[in-house]
Amino acid sequence: MKIIGIENQEEQAKQLNRKKMIITIIISIILMIFLVLFCFYIGNKSFRDFMDKYVLMKNVVENHVNSINIEETEGYEVYAYDKYISILRQNTLTGYNSSGKKEYELTIEISNPIVDTNNRFLLIAEKGKQKIYLISGSNIVWEKELEGNISRVSVNKNGYVSVVLTGTTHKSVVQTFDAQGNQMFKTFLSSSIAMDTDISYDNKYLSIAEISTNGTATQSMIKTISIQKAQMQETVSEAIISTITSPNDSTILNLKYQEGNRLVCMYNNSIHVIQNGKDEELLNLQEKQTKIVFADAELTNFAFRIIEKSVLLSTQSSVELVNIASKKTNIYTVDSVIKEVYTYDNCVALNLGSEVHFIGTNGWLSKKYISSQEVRKIVMNSHFAGIIYRDKIEIVEF
Repeated sequence: MKIIGIENQEEQAKQLNRKKMIITIIISIILMIFLVLFCFYIGNKSFRDFMDKYVLMKNVVENHVNSINIEETEGYEVYAYDKYISILRQNTLTGYNSSGKKEYELTIEISNPIVDTNNRFLLIAEKGKQKIYLISGSNIVWEKELEGNISRVSVNKNGYVSVVLTGTTHKSVVQTFDAQGNQMFKTFLSSSIAMDTDISYDNKYLSIAEISTNGTATQSMIKTISIQKAQMQETVSEAIISTITSPNDSTILNLKYQEGNRLVCMYNNSIHVIQNGKDEELLNLQEKQTKIVFADAELTNFAFRIIEKSVLLSTQSSVELVNIASKKTNIYTVDSVIKEVYTYDNCVALNLGSEVHFIGTNGWLSKKYISSQEVRKIVMNSHFAGIIYRDKIEIVEF
């Protein structure tokens, strides 16, 4: 009896090993199939388009997504931030969720808005006047009447605000507030104009893009101020920790802080990165024999440029997305002329007219929206986009 028992155990062990081997072989075959498909997906555009459309279901069509109806065709502005699409009309800001359901209404006394969005914050002000509001989610955090005429506003991901004012005895005044609306300090510019401002992720630094018009030449510069020192010193000039002067042929357009206190500077002919007081060119926007049609530095930890070139009888547009830290470039190519580009966080929206391609900073297509008519405008937050028509806003989730 003992011998029979041992033989049974050996047979069971052999069967178990055979099952394990079969399972291992099946898993290996499946992994190999996935690897082959992945290689085809990466290397073959036709196969990738097929997979995106029929397997990954990345294509969405007009009238097959959630939407918001617009009763009036004029006199409104549309914004996207946090988890809302909001419509400002007749001093009322109405917020909708991704399903197109109304979530809130706020009274906002603004007729000519200037706006910045970041994370859960919407900063909205009256351009050329004094009124300003900071909104977080569905609530007004604070509102103020400022001294001077508002020309530019900026909010960081934590709700810290900087505002550029004109119409005072100085060429520009930059007013800085914490997330509760408490003024931290003012920066007075008597010989230069503030083109843009931004506050770092950790709320420690304020950078100001300035243009000096003294003399015959125009000179751009970026000043970085320690916010803590500016609150402690008698004058803000004592809190300046660095001043970067741009090349003579460059005009500063805007600034954007990234992780690690990297400051990305957009010029008319290049994109630079400033870190620890060192200035480095990231992208050249005026290469010879290269048609660069769009560029931007507003993405999270990425900047990009779009190169357009003729291929046989068609036009090809290549989006070059450059990682600010590693300098690695990801490329997305489309066989079309790109009419407009919109960006937010880690997403780029390419408006091709009756199609919109939403791509990630990895250079991959996230969603393709197909329309029966020309797309007028797009707004975006981190989760979805609003495709704006005359009578509706269609909501495309990434």
